Amino acid sequence: MQSMNLFTSLFFSLFSLTSCQKDSLPYSNQIDDDKMLLVITPPSIHNHYYADAYDDIVAFDIAYAKHILGKDNVIVLGDAATIDYLKQHLPEDILLQQNLEDIWLRDCSMVMPYAPIQFRYAAVAQGNQADADYVQEKFNAFANKYKIKFSTSPYTLDGGNFVDNYNGRAILSDRFLEDNHLTYQAAKAYLKQALGLNEVAIIPNDDPNGLAHADGQVMFIDNNTIAVTDYNEPAYQQLIHDELRTAFPGIKLLKVPTIRDTTIWDARFGSSCGVHINSTVTKHHIYLPVFGNATDDQAIQLIQRNSSKTVVPIDASLVCRMGGSVRCLSWQVAGENAKRLIEAARQ
Repeated sequence: MQSMNLFTSLFFSLFSLTSCQKDSLPYSNQIDDDKMLLVITPPSIHNHYYADAYDDIVAFDIAYAKHILGKDNVIVLGDAATIDYLKQHLPEDILLQQNLEDIWLRDCSMVMPYAPIQFRYAAVAQGNQADADYVQEKFNAFANKYKIKFSTSPYTLDGGNFVDNYNGRAILSDRFLEDNHLTYQAAKAYLKQALGLNEVAIIPNDDPNGLAHADGQVMFIDNNTIAVTDYNEPAYQQLIHDELRTAFPGIKLLKVPTIRDTTIWDARFGSSCGVHINSTVTKHHIYLPVFGNATDDQAIQLIQRNSSKTVVPIDASLVCRMGGSVRCLSWQVAGENAKRLIEAARQ
């Protein structure tokens, strides 16, 4: 009887251990407040606009996701055919079948991942306001499906034209003034009040006939350090630096070497090839676009020397001709919103 009790005890101990191990099998994404979730999506395989770039976008998204894994969290969305292909290259528990209307999730989603707020998607990004509204409605249907919580603003602003340090400081281009018929003073007052910001800079944009997004011009690489695209135009560069120094007393500014590319994929949008500033910045990492050109190593070393975060180079040469790269192609999510999406992908 005693030996039977010992056998039974050992059996249930082994069963319990096995069950526990099964329940705690390692997932690709870890629910952790120290990690940010990046959501990226290729286009649908049936999308005609992106047809000739589809393979390049998918290849970029796969490589980007692999670089994020283990550092932050990542989810890749896609239609059924694309997800079937992605399963051959990425863990299934980071894939979520969802067909959205566009790949530039940065612009139609939300800003400020720790206190998310959504502005109206600007017409210029899609060609007209009706199409921009439709793209955002499709994104919001997805967000509502997974109970993503966010507030809204009646004003127009693409996510690419909002760069912040997640700690009360933000930078926008003056396109925000133009789109919303606001004065410089009124815009700053609204942003501080509605978004709870302490300091706001509104810089002159570098793309008056295009998107005019600030995230091709500036990025916070630490709370008190901003990397700025080197335009090799002293007067214009000085205007940007003056506004940043006025808005953020004591700020440290770095000019990042840039070889601007003139390749055009869509006549409405300039190329972002050569623009290292279009980086995705999380708590501990800077996912920095590189292009196989002479400024890659200079940009990596300069930013790494001046930031406490780890620089992770991402080859953006396949997608930059379309007008954006690493930051433009990712939506940043945190907290309970991130948890919901991570758990949905696991299921």
